[in-house]
Amino acid sequence: MNFLYLIIFIWLAVLSILLVIVARNKAIYFKKLKTSNNLRVKRYIIIEIIGNIENLGEKILEENIRNAVKELGGKVWLEIANPRVVFIHGNFGIISSTRAGYKLVLASLPYVKSINGVEVLLAPKRTTGSLKRAKKLIGI
Repeated sequence: MNFLYLIIFIWLAVLSILLVIVARNKAIYFKKLKTSNNLRVKRYIIIEIIGNIENLGEKILEENIRNAVKELGGKVWLEIANPRVVFIHGNFGIISSTRAGYKLVLASLPYVKSINGVEVLLAPKRTTGSLKRAKKLIGI
């Protein structure tokens, strides 16, 4: 029985030594999220507001979009995405978001079902990298 324990002890010692040697020789790199660039660079989402909404304020729309993002992604992704309504022109609006979270904002737009008791549909039309281009696309 002592012979079996000795063999197991030697086997575990050899495995431990090999594991240490391999871990020191092999560098393990993790791909880091480049938070500085992804959180500073903005994406502008052009949306079409379908519904009978007159005198829709930017604050009300922004609050509803932020609630939808919070419902879908939670508080952490709400802070990462940071959706803001830049302005509304007719039936179109422009939402700014960070590059890290603009896909979450796109995914959460169907969660906005009503604004002030009126059923609406927010349909994303285009995503651009500059506000000037977004304004040009909606005709301003």
